[in-house]
Amino acid sequence: MSKIYQFSTIGALMSGYFYPDQNVSSVCSCSSIGLGCSERLNAELTILDGTPYTATAEQPIQVGTSNLHVPFYQVTDFDNYQEYTLAEATQDTLDQVVEKIIPLRNNFIALKIKAHFNELVLRRPYPSEKMRQIEEISDNQEVAKYKDISGYLIGFWTPEIFGRISVPGFHVHFLNDDLTISGHVLSYHFSSADLYIEEKRTIEIMNPNTNQFKDLDIDLESLDELVSKVEK
Repeated sequence: MSKIYQFSTIGALMSGYFYPDQNVSSVCSCSSIGLGCSERLNAELTILDGTPYTATAEQPIQVGTSNLHVPFYQVTDFDNYQEYTLAEATQDTLDQVVEKIIPLRNNFIALKIKAHFNELVLRRPYPSEKMRQIEEISDNQEVAKYKDISGYLIGFWTPEIFGRISVPGFHVHFLNDDLTISGHVLSYHFSSADLYIEEKRTIEIMNPNTNQFKDLDIDLESLDELVSKVEK
């Protein structure tokens, strides 16, 4: 069973560590899926079949190079998955639907959902040349609404106990069939879907090796609320 490779933590990201210290392509194979963000949080990162795609507000989607350095990613090989057919679901009911197939308790879950979406809402950040606080980035994003669009939800389910290294619960990004639309998923509704899912018992986390990271102040008291506001 393959592991999840993660660079940095959601806690560091929420605390303003947006430096592109690690090449995401170094952990990608032809079967990899994953997600993350780009330097200064200027784009949402989605990985399908080992290829990284970045999405920025009001800009065409970009295909990442083999030298794409980013501040945060979660990537895993995705070739031992199980396949199921899902009934109707939304962002509020997906856990109940998936729970009938696999327990959502203490192990990580990697998933890819292929569906035709009746409704879909995505978020993409506006770019900036300067470093910003996470609250400023969160308040300055494009929210795009779509109807009758086909594509993939790609991401992970994280146990609550690991909620300060990763986003607890489901965290998914979207990539359409034509590879022209992507972003962080806020909400969705599909009538049926194909679910590809793989349980992950191992996560390997690499932290940045910089003085900025070593000296980073992560406010644990406000972290949980911030993750819920920014990532949900």
